[in-house]
Amino acid sequence: MAEIEYAYGHAAILVSDIERSAAFYERALGWRREFSLDFDESLGRANGYGGPGKIMMGNVGGVHLQLVQMQVPLERKQRQNHYGLFLCSAMVKELGPVRERLKAEGIPIVRELDVGRSHLLVLTDPDGQEVGIISPQSGGAAGKP
Repeated sequence: MAEIEYAYGHAAILVSDIERSAAFYERALGWRREFSLDFDESLGRANGYGGPGKIMMGNVGGVHLQLVQMQVPLERKQRQNHYGLFLCSAMVKELGPVRERLKAEGIPIVRELDVGRSHLLVLTDPDGQEVGIISPQSGGAAGKP
Protein backbone atom coordinates (compact mmCIF):
# COMPACT_ATOMS: atom_id res chain seq x y z
CA MET A 1 0.00 0.00 0.00
CA ALA A 2 1.35 3.44 -0.93
CA GLU A 3 2.34 5.78 1.88
CA ILE A 4 0.23 8.92 2.10
CA GLU A 5 1.98 12.17 2.96
CA TYR A 6 -0.08 14.42 5.25
CA ALA A 7 0.49 18.06 6.13
CA TYR A 8 -1.18 19.90 8.98
CA GLY A 9 -4.14 21.99 7.79
CA HIS A 10 -5.71 23.99 10.63
CA ALA A 11 -7.53 23.88 13.95
CA ALA A 12 -11.01 25.41 14.25
CA ILE A 13 -12.51 26.83 17.43
CA LEU A 14 -16.24 27.53 17.78
CA VAL A 15 -16.82 30.99 19.26
CA SER A 16 -19.86 33.02 20.29
CA ASP A 17 -18.58 36.39 19.06
CA ILE A 18 -15.97 36.17 16.31
CA GLU A 19 -14.70 39.75 16.67
CA ARG A 20 -14.30 39.46 20.46
CA SER A 21 -12.48 36.13 20.09
CA ALA A 22 -10.26 37.47 17.30
CA ALA A 23 -9.26 40.38 19.55
CA PHE A 24 -8.44 37.93 22.38
CA TYR A 25 -6.25 35.69 20.19
CA GLU A 26 -4.50 38.73 18.67
CA ARG A 27 -3.73 40.14 22.11
CA ALA A 28 -2.91 36.86 23.86
CA LEU A 29 -1.05 34.91 21.15
CA GLY A 30 -0.18 37.37 18.41
CA TRP A 31 -2.69 35.61 16.09
CA ARG A 32 -2.80 37.37 12.72
CA ARG A 33 -6.01 37.59 10.68
CA GLU A 34 -5.75 36.36 7.11
CA PHE A 35 -9.35 36.42 5.85
CA SER A 36 -13.03 36.17 6.82
CA LEU A 37 -15.91 34.52 4.98
CA ASP A 38 -19.64 34.19 5.56
CA PHE A 39 -21.07 30.76 4.77
CA ASP A 40 -24.51 29.37 4.04
CA GLU A 41 -25.78 26.10 5.55
CA SER A 42 -22.82 24.21 4.00
CA LEU A 43 -20.68 25.27 6.99
CA GLY A 44 -23.25 23.82 9.39
CA ARG A 45 -23.35 20.56 7.43
CA ALA A 46 -19.54 20.37 7.52
CA ASN A 47 -19.22 20.85 11.29
CA GLY A 48 -22.43 19.08 12.30
CA TYR A 49 -24.05 22.08 14.04
CA GLY A 50 -26.36 23.09 11.20
CA GLY A 51 -27.15 26.52 9.85
CA PRO A 52 -25.07 29.33 8.36
CA GLY A 53 -22.04 30.91 9.98
CA LYS A 54 -18.83 32.84 9.58
CA ILE A 55 -15.15 31.88 9.66
CA MET A 56 -12.08 33.97 10.31
CA MET A 57 -8.76 32.37 9.39
CA GLY A 58 -5.49 33.47 10.90
CA ASN A 59 -2.21 32.03 12.04
CA VAL A 60 0.04 31.76 15.06
CA GLY A 61 3.67 31.04 14.30
CA GLY A 62 2.82 29.73 10.84
CA VAL A 63 0.05 27.40 12.07
CA HIS A 64 -3.48 28.13 10.88
CA LEU A 65 -6.10 28.73 13.56
CA GLN A 66 -9.67 29.30 12.39
CA LEU A 67 -12.40 30.94 14.44
CA VAL A 68 -15.95 29.82 13.60
CA GLN A 69 -19.17 31.55 14.66
CA MET A 70 -22.39 29.64 13.96
CA GLN A 71 -25.89 31.09 13.89
CA VAL A 72 -27.23 28.36 16.17
CA PRO A 73 -27.44 28.31 19.98
CA LEU A 74 -24.29 26.91 21.61
CA GLU A 75 -23.13 26.87 25.24
CA ARG A 76 -19.91 28.15 26.81
CA LYS A 77 -17.39 25.34 27.09
CA GLN A 78 -17.15 23.82 30.57
CA ARG A 79 -13.97 22.18 31.77
CA GLN A 80 -14.92 18.54 32.26
CA ASN A 81 -13.51 15.09 31.92
CA HIS A 82 -13.88 14.39 28.21
CA TYR A 83 -12.02 13.12 25.19
CA GLY A 84 -11.06 15.44 22.37
CA LEU A 85 -9.36 18.81 22.17
CA PHE A 86 -8.60 20.22 25.60
CA LEU A 87 -5.89 22.79 24.89
CA CYS A 88 -4.54 24.88 22.03
CA SER A 89 -1.01 26.11 22.62
CA ALA A 90 1.73 28.30 21.23
CA MET A 91 5.45 28.13 22.00
CA VAL A 92 7.77 31.01 22.86
CA LYS A 93 11.45 31.21 23.78
CA GLU A 94 10.83 33.24 26.96
CA LEU A 95 7.76 33.79 29.13
CA GLY A 96 8.83 37.12 30.67
CA PRO A 97 7.66 39.25 27.70
CA VAL A 98 4.49 37.14 27.48
CA ARG A 99 3.64 37.84 31.12
CA GLU A 100 4.19 41.57 30.53
CA ARG A 101 1.88 41.56 27.48
CA LEU A 102 -0.84 39.57 29.25
CA LYS A 103 -0.71 41.91 32.26
CA ALA A 104 -0.87 45.01 30.01
CA GLU A 105 -3.84 43.51 28.10
CA GLY A 106 -5.66 42.49 31.30
CA ILE A 107 -5.61 38.78 30.37
CA PRO A 108 -5.35 36.57 33.48
CA ILE A 109 -3.21 33.45 33.72
CA VAL A 110 -5.53 30.76 35.17
CA ARG A 111 -2.88 28.08 35.79
CA GLU A 112 0.89 27.89 35.62
CA LEU A 113 2.99 24.76 35.94
CA ASP A 114 6.07 22.84 34.92
CA VAL A 115 5.36 20.01 32.48
CA GLY A 116 8.37 17.82 31.82
CA ARG A 117 11.07 20.09 30.43
CA SER A 118 8.66 22.95 29.69
CA HIS A 119 6.78 25.61 31.60
CA LEU A 120 3.12 26.19 30.75
CA LEU A 121 0.88 29.22 31.21
CA VAL A 122 -2.83 28.51 30.76
CA LEU A 123 -5.33 31.19 29.70
CA THR A 124 -9.04 30.90 28.97
CA ASP A 125 -10.58 32.50 25.88
CA PRO A 126 -13.92 34.36 26.10
CA ASP A 127 -15.85 31.11 25.46
CA GLY A 128 -13.99 28.88 27.91
CA GLN A 129 -11.44 27.26 25.57
CA GLU A 130 -8.14 26.80 27.36
CA VAL A 131 -5.09 28.21 25.61
CA GLY A 132 -1.52 27.38 26.59
CA ILE A 133 1.71 29.28 26.15
CA ILE A 134 4.73 27.01 26.50
CA SER A 135 8.40 27.81 26.98
CA PRO A 136 11.41 25.56 27.57
CA GLN A 137 12.55 25.61 31.16
CA SER A 138 15.99 26.81 32.06
CA GLY A 139 16.47 26.10 35.72
CA GLY A 140 12.94 26.30 37.11
CA ALA A 141 9.86 28.23 36.09
CA ALA A 142 11.01 29.84 32.84
CA GLY A 143 10.77 33.61 33.01
CA LYS A 144 8.82 33.57 36.29
CA PRO A 145 9.34 36.69 38.38
